[in-house]
This record gives sequence, structure tokens and C-alpha cells, in this order.
Amino acid sequence: MNSTLQKFLSGLEDLKTLAIIGIEKNTGKTETLNFVVSMTKTRRTIGLTSIGTDGEEKDLVFGTAKPSVYVDEGMFYTTTELFYRRRTVSSEIHYVSERTTPTGRLIVAKALHPGRVVISGPTDNTWMREIIDYMHKYVDFVLIDGALSRFTQASPTIADGVILATGAAYSLVVSEIVRHTKYVYTLCTLPEVPATEKVYLLNKSTVSVYNSEDGWIETNLETGLQILKDENVLKLIEKSERIYIPTSLTDSLINLVKDKEIIVRDFTKVFVSQEKYLKYRPKIRVLQGTKVVGITVNPFSPVGYVLDSKRIIEELNKVLPNVPIVDVRGDLDIDDISSKEGEI
Repeated sequence: MNSTLQKFLSGLEDLKTLAIIGIEKNTGKTETLNFVVSMTKTRRTIGLTSIGTDGEEKDLVFGTAKPSVYVDEGMFYTTTELFYRRRTVSSEIHYVSERTTPTGRLIVAKALHPGRVVISGPTDNTWMREIIDYMHKYVDFVLIDGALSRFTQASPTIADGVILATGAAYSLVVSEIVRHTKYVYTLCTLPEVPATEKVYLLNKSTVSVYNSEDGWIETNLETGLQILKDENVLKLIEKSERIYIPTSLTDSLINLVKDKEIIVRDFTKVFVSQEKYLKYRPKIRVLQGTKVVGITVNPFSPVGYVLDSKRIIEELNKVLPNVPIVDVRGDLDIDDISSKEGEI
């Protein structure tokens, strides 16, 4: 095992909940999940969930073959009534939700035999937190298979670690893959505010501004977008040094507060486009930081092209030298792992 892979795996050791998020659809999230499971299942009791639905044999958008989600005997997983009825794995139901999803009520089940399953999970963060807390009664490691362009499940209030999945599905131009992956990584690793400010702001639900004369001043605005229509708050911001926005930070707001220190709850609240971020280089801090375990690269495009994974990794290493970056198809030997598990 090479040192990069060792560093990647060592980052998983103390985690209780890990979110795998893709910067684009088909960047190898499910393959990464299968690998993490295969490398930790002998030492950890594992639960699998998803913010969407995963494990289908074919991608619903591109119609291409998708890797199945494998479970071993004793693993817990979430699914819904529709997919549970179609299961090929003998399972024991531990929980059925009162709330419903488009494919039925949510089920937490324990696999009694190894095989393939469709993972389907909660549709919002509050529900996700409840399900993870429930699963932790039975397991010590929960993996979340994230959804396209939905980073909310990677919030530090839900997951204490994140893996980023990138690759040819985002672009066939290596420099574009590197550029966007670095941007997402930068957001994920925004620095935390000092502990004293964190304690003060953590329970604040309205926009607050800070200047050295008056300290923190709370406004009655609940969202950042309301700032644009409030002349009094705009005047406060003009003489302020910092601003706390409890909801989303957007492009329209970044134009207004780009020269201030901006504080948000965590990186999932940042909805600033890559173009605006690179243009203004705003100083953003978070109340709760995120641990990025590593980055996985999938060189395969869903439309049939294959890029040079070594080149992608080399270019990523130039801009992110301290981050373990591995090839989801090569270094991880996913196909070999999957085939072996399928033979059990």
C-alpha cells in the first residue's frame, strides 16, 4: 500500500460519520463508498445512507452502468419501501419512518447476508441527523453517499469528515477539473473563527455586524438577502469590519460585502459561484470547520471518454500538495473489490 493511500485511510480512523460528495454526477462517489466499506468493515460496524437514491444498476440521466452498493452481513442501511420490496439481500427491518418519500416510507434495515442494495435516505438535514443518530445505536461508522450539487449532508453538524469525488464527468479538460476541485476544496476548508466568537455567534439567528467601536450589533434580519432592502443595515455594514450571515451567502451578497470579513455557519452555506469567488477573493470564515479526508479521482466520463488519471492527480497535487489524492479506478482497485464481494 502506497503512502498516499495510507494517509487517505488513516484519516478515516477517528470518524463517526463520513460524507462522500461529488463535484459532479458520475465522479465515482459510489465506487469510493464501496472502497471505504471494504477497507473498514473488519474493524468497524458500518451503516450506509444517502441524501438521494443510490445503487441503481443504471444511471437515470446517462443510462450508463453504475456500480452497485454492496453490504456485508451485519451492516445497516437505509432504503425506502419501493426498493426494499425489490431487494435481493435478506434483511431485518429495525425502523420504519412515519414520514414518506416519493418512493415510500424510510426503512433502516440490517443485512443478514451479503449482496447488493439500493440506498435511499432522508430528504432533509434534520431528518438525516435523526436517522444517523438512530443508526449510531447499532454501528460506530455511518457513511453518507451524497447527491449531485447537494453539499448540505457534508455539514459538520451531520458529518465529521468528507471525501471529495472529482473526475472526467465534470470536464474533459484537466485544467478545468483541477480549477473547480480546488475551489470546492477551498470552500470545504474555510478557516474557523476564534473560539470566543464561535460561542457568541453559534446561537444567533439574525444577521450581525461588528466594528471595533461598538462590538457586535444584532439586526432583525433573518436572511442575507434582506440586507439588500434595508438602508439602516446597509449603513451599519459600511462602517463594519465583519458580518455574520446565518443563512446563505450568495453572489448578490458577495458584491456588497466583499471587502468585509464574512462569517457563515459552515461551508454548506456558501453559494458563491466559482467566478465570483475567484474575482473577489473574499475573506470568509466559518463557525464550524470541515475535515477533508482526501480526494478521489474517476478518469472515466459517462459519455465514454477516459482521461489520464495520473495527469489529473499530478496537476491536483501541484495546487493541493498536502491532500491525499487517489485514483478511484486504479489505486483503489474498486472493480476487483466489487467482484470479490459479489462472489461471497
